[in-house]
Amino acid sequence: MDGKSSLMCVVALLWAAFPSPVEGQARVATDEPVALADWHFDEDQITELRNAHWFDGTRFRSDPLFVKGGRFVEPSAGPAPRIVDLEGRYLIPPFADAHTHAFDSSFGFPAQRAQFLQDGIYYALTATAPARSVAKIRSEFSGPQNVDVLTALGGITGPDSHPSEIYEAYALRFYSFEQQVANQPAIRASRKQADNAYYIIEDASDIDAKWPLIAATRPDVIKIFLRNSERFGEDRGDSWAGGGLNPALLPAIADKARAADLRLLIAASSVADFRLAVEAGAAILSHIPCYQAAVAEGIYRSPPDSDEECLIDAADAQSAASANMVTTLITSEWTKERPEWTVAMEDRNIDMLRESGAPLAIGSNAYGSTIIDGLVARAASHTFTNAEILDLATAQTAQAIFPERKIACFDAGCEASFLVLQRNPLEDIQAIRAIEMRIKEGYAVNPETPES
Repeated sequence: MDGKSSLMCVVALLWAAFPSPVEGQARVATDEPVALADWHFDEDQITELRNAHWFDGTRFRSDPLFVKGGRFVEPSAGPAPRIVDLEGRYLIPPFADAHTHAFDSSFGFPAQRAQFLQDGIYYALTATAPARSVAKIRSEFSGPQNVDVLTALGGITGPDSHPSEIYEAYALRFYSFEQQVANQPAIRASRKQADNAYYIIEDASDIDAKWPLIAATRPDVIKIFLRNSERFGEDRGDSWAGGGLNPALLPAIADKARAADLRLLIAASSVADFRLAVEAGAAILSHIPCYQAAVAEGIYRSPPDSDEECLIDAADAQSAASANMVTTLITSEWTKERPEWTVAMEDRNIDMLRESGAPLAIGSNAYGSTIIDGLVARAASHTFTNAEILDLATAQTAQAIFPERKIACFDAGCEASFLVLQRNPLEDIQAIRAIEMRIKEGYAVNPETPES
């Protein structure tokens, strides 16, 4: 039997395991085309997944799995199971992205959702987005045929600082780098996206004035931008590279977030920012210090003054571990040709964090692409094993985004969400590019969901 015929048999067996939502009974396997989104695991009967290799975070195991409705269950949790033979295929948890800029407006949303589901990415954290735009699509940020999305609705920053330059340039329809450089006065004067995509806070009175606006958007997390806080207030001329929130205001905003039971997501540029984030009780650092410090880019970025600005030490790593602060690694950087010193600096910081037990996550931080290319590129560098890459991009990142949910796991009680692969990704990481079937919350996923 060739691979295509074998896949058809597996799909038919899985179809047979899914009851019709209309009739409530399992359908007979058939070669007739059936919309996968019409099927789901039976709420009243246990299904055994047999002859599958499933990833436990370290290795693949081959003992059977049992599903009832939208969750994995113990074998003894119900009547005799229905059996689906997966014929030696490989099951992995869904992927997650802890720093995306997708899902920020209705424009392009159907295509972004389809791309994420196609790549097996079920969980995402949008790190800053315009609140008014997100409100139009937020009802579609969960469910079996959607990506589960949390979002920071507007980032808190200082005057003339990231991300205002990006949002105002786009609001004025200056999309290219050349247009943005040529139109700096107009961009700096514009406030079209203020108190929507970002909030400028200059002093303590601004915190009290802006907080009701922030809270009214019902953000899932609070995003704060620190930009080399150790040099806050220095004159950088016309550069956007500095600025960020005045670090003296961070504790007061952190108190507001805690009182509202909202986690802090902090964008750090340097080790000083890293340390302030730990002190403030940040849940997630949106990228590792100096992650993008490869070259100077004029008004937007400048290289670090010294290695000390970029390199965390053992005490820093241990403080992050003790605070359980997640540090996000950016996969889009892994696909680039980077100077050796940048790669070495990042590797050293990652090693420090891993040795201390500090949690990590991954994020794309890019429009129009997902984490997959970066994962493949990083695996080729051999600084992570394929198993470490897979666990980081699935369970670790998913649980960093949704710490209260049992997701990206195969234990009893975990949500029945997984990807079916034909080949072993521990032997060849490229296997993650060829997903044969996607199951989310007990339902088969159709990436081509209708437009919003």
